[in-house]
Amino acid sequence: MRKALIIFTTCSLFLLGFKLAHAERLESDSYVITFGNFNVTSGEKSSTSYNVTDTVGQTGSGPYGSYGGSTYFVGSGFQYIYQIDTFRFQISKTLIDFGELAEQTHETDSHTLTITTQGAGGYSVYAYELHPLRQLEGSEEIPNTTCDAGTCTHTTAGIWTNQSVAGFGYNMTGNDIPAHFINSTYFKSFANNEAAEAMQVVMSSSNIANARQSTVTYKAGIGSSQASGNYETAVVYVAVPGF
Repeated sequence: MRKALIIFTTCSLFLLGFKLAHAERLESDSYVITFGNFNVTSGEKSSTSYNVTDTVGQTGSGPYGSYGGSTYFVGSGFQYIYQIDTFRFQISKTLIDFGELAEQTHETDSHTLTITTQGAGGYSVYAYELHPLRQLEGSEEIPNTTCDAGTCTHTTAGIWTNQSVAGFGYNMTGNDIPAHFINSTYFKSFANNEAAEAMQVVMSSSNIANARQSTVTYKAGIGSSQASGNYETAVVYVAVPGF
């Protein structure tokens, strides 16, 4: 008997590794102003057809530095305070169970990723596996898929419909997914953390996200020489708001 499980870990990154900066405090006997902001106008505007937030005339507003690409990042101005309002990432279930695997038969299971962010810079969701599906009682592995023609990797998707081709991989459908998931027959493998493969984007957008959803379908298959036992790995999702 061969059974395979995937356990999921999530991580939401906001301002990881950044030092706290304080706004000027202005006060007298009759007033106190914190987060002082002197400009022409700022705030939220809306009608039946649009919603807009703006800062007009503020000195020094805007992004400074590059998130993930330099030693610092500063988001100054009304928009950067407003965007932290809501950031939520959810996984519909955190256990994928393929059950008992049989030769030349692919087993699948799926769950839904949902993300909401008010950030004007959008968001990105990355994913990677700790290692391939590995035998709990030993060192045998179900290899990551290379798809029917051996053309898919952790960076490129390919068609995987041949039930005799063993492996472990995933497909995605829904909002803001990578373009190479052309349809439900296209799969790729997860980036393998043990092999120092870089985690890959599985959802991303430069726009505000309101309950954007995608479905991840996992698939596993084995060959005739696969050792019996329970196989397991963990997939980590990292959700990052844009600035």
